[in-house]
Amino acid sequence: MIIPVDLDQVFAPTDHGPRRTASECWIPADRAVEVGDRQIRGGLFYMGDGLRGADKSYIGEPALIDPSLAVGTGGVTDPGYWPAYETLSPAHRGAYLSWLAGPRLRREADQTQLFIYFYGLERRLLADPKSDNRARAERVALIRELERLMGEGDENEEHGSFAPYLEALLDFLAAEDLLAGTRKVEPPTEPCRWEVPLTLRMMIGELAAARLRLPAELAQSWILSSPEAYLRTPAQRCPEEFARLFSLRYRERFGEGLPLPEGAPLRLSYRTASQGLDEAGRRTSVPDVCSSAQLIEPLRKLGRDCSDELAPYSRWLGRHPGDAGFKGTALLPAPLLAGSDDRAVASLRQLLVTDADDEPRVIEANDLIDLWEPGADKLGKKDAVLLCQLLEKLGCGIEPDPRFGSPNLKREMPAVLFPLGDGDPRAPSPAYAAAGLLLHLMTAVAQADGTVSGEEEALLETHILAVDELYPGEQVRLQAHAKWLTRSKLRLPSLGKDGANLSEAERRAIARSVVALAAADGEIDPEEVKTLQRIYKLLGLDPEGVYSELHAASAGDGPVVVREGAPGESGEPIPQRGSSEARRGLDRAAIDAKIEETAAVSTLLSGIFSEAEEDVAPKESIAVPSTEGPVPDDVATPNLPVAERAFAAALAERESWSREEVEALAAQHEVMIDGALETVNEAAFELCGAPFCEGDQPIEIDSEVAKEMLA
Repeated sequence: MIIPVDLDQVFAPTDHGPRRTASECWIPADRAVEVGDRQIRGGLFYMGDGLRGADKSYIGEPALIDPSLAVGTGGVTDPGYWPAYETLSPAHRGAYLSWLAGPRLRREADQTQLFIYFYGLERRLLADPKSDNRARAERVALIRELERLMGEGDENEEHGSFAPYLEALLDFLAAEDLLAGTRKVEPPTEPCRWEVPLTLRMMIGELAAARLRLPAELAQSWILSSPEAYLRTPAQRCPEEFARLFSLRYRERFGEGLPLPEGAPLRLSYRTASQGLDEAGRRTSVPDVCSSAQLIEPLRKLGRDCSDELAPYSRWLGRHPGDAGFKGTALLPAPLLAGSDDRAVASLRQLLVTDADDEPRVIEANDLIDLWEPGADKLGKKDAVLLCQLLEKLGCGIEPDPRFGSPNLKREMPAVLFPLGDGDPRAPSPAYAAAGLLLHLMTAVAQADGTVSGEEEALLETHILAVDELYPGEQVRLQAHAKWLTRSKLRLPSLGKDGANLSEAERRAIARSVVALAAADGEIDPEEVKTLQRIYKLLGLDPEGVYSELHAASAGDGPVVVREGAPGESGEPIPQRGSSEARRGLDRAAIDAKIEETAAVSTLLSGIFSEAEEDVAPKESIAVPSTEGPVPDDVATPNLPVAERAFAAALAERESWSREEVEALAAQHEVMIDGALETVNEAAFELCGAPFCEGDQPIEIDSEVAKEMLA
């Protein structure tokens, strides 16, 4: 049997007198009232009795302060879901009235007090204006009060149930004002929990209706506020940098903006918090396009790409929270450095200023080291590489650059700055590596007598010009490298595994190029002879063959002159000094004759370097599955083969190893020590922007990089 229920009887409010209207109970902002022993100024609430819900007359208005109800002190209790003033305990009513009498700070109220206050504002904004002109006139003031409450939220309280209602109501009211054209609203930039904000949907919809494109400002607003953007950690950890980068990349990728699709009419809606109000809503003729894949997919992809660009900077902030510093700033994408206010970056820019931007320029390494790490004697490889990357972003290259085989910066060392072009290589090609090796050998000979003559510099220049297999920008770097070599104290390089592939004929061709430089100025110093002999040993040739090559190199130019020979010294006879004309300078015809041979030797070496790279068969890498927890030993880190990953995992157990210990580990994992360390470091730079290990004896492991790579 079904018994009919009278809802008015079930939900009827307590009768404390005749029913009142909202106008009779509303306390405006300019009125003060007394409730018990409390004087409350500033109004913005309902007080009296008999006021029922605006849309549900069988419910008493939950925001109504009934002065006839008891008010107490002491601890407060939780009234449960959908609180109302009349259902509060006397102590809780007293606490609420005290909060109203004060500055009404959000952090000083509990959720119940905030909701009861909010119910009143909600009703005054959504229901009363339908029949009350005074309520319509109060709209701006009431919105300001909501904005004040919104601005006083803190991180912990934002996770409560009050904040979403407050945020949604403000968004709904702003969308109404946009529709009516009564208020200018800024595009939202804060993340929205459930859907794209109504205001942004209105703004983009109006553009779609006018068949206009999406401007960068609104694209940025979408990526920052839409829950469908799926922002990654860098966007959340460094939001300002992400927003700037996104806008820049958006303009680069989409020019005037993305075209906007069509959509169904947008309906403005707001689900009210008060149990006395129905849902608020309004239909519009503006198309709702923000859920279209045509808009979502390209913006989401751009957001991911920007997050990837910011990942090194984000990781740095994660390790150094609140203090990016100069080194952190160096990890920013190049476009963002233009707006950096870091003093060290400004000083670095000043150091790079020159009147001859197209010419390599020599400076002291001290100037750079003092900017990067004041007081340091030298830079480790990680810092040296990071500094080179920062200079790149400022449009400047540097020699020495450890990525191109040069040593790290040290005090009292020269450094050469030169302009970089767009797309210049960031790692040496085989042709560059070959030309650089030959250039190093030639410079070592030229320096042997204590000075590098103009004739020798001219021949070094011909060597650089003769290499025609370089990528764009490598020749400028090679010129800068030559300038750095001639001003540095050099030791002979090692040919390593690349030299093992050279035939005797190829070794002799290299030797002839080096000897030609020694004979370039028409005089041979004994120290140059000694250096040539060491190079012959390096090449596996008979050192005594230096003399016959010297005579051959000087054919047609007069006898070779060996200066400062000691009387009675045994060995080869000392030829007579040539004429002053023979010593005056390098014969132009001789230079031209050597260009073809130098080019041939560089091409030869380039082929050797290329073959050495091809001989290393790539190992198959296994992609890391997207699961949580540690990566199994039989699965490779992205871009890191299985064996090298296991080797790296073993090294990560300690921060310092002797060379002998690492060799033993490499043997256990069946990898070649140098090749494996290089592979691991390359993967570390790609994933973390820093090397996995540094040094040779001992070998130091960066525990932070190791943890990030292998986690």
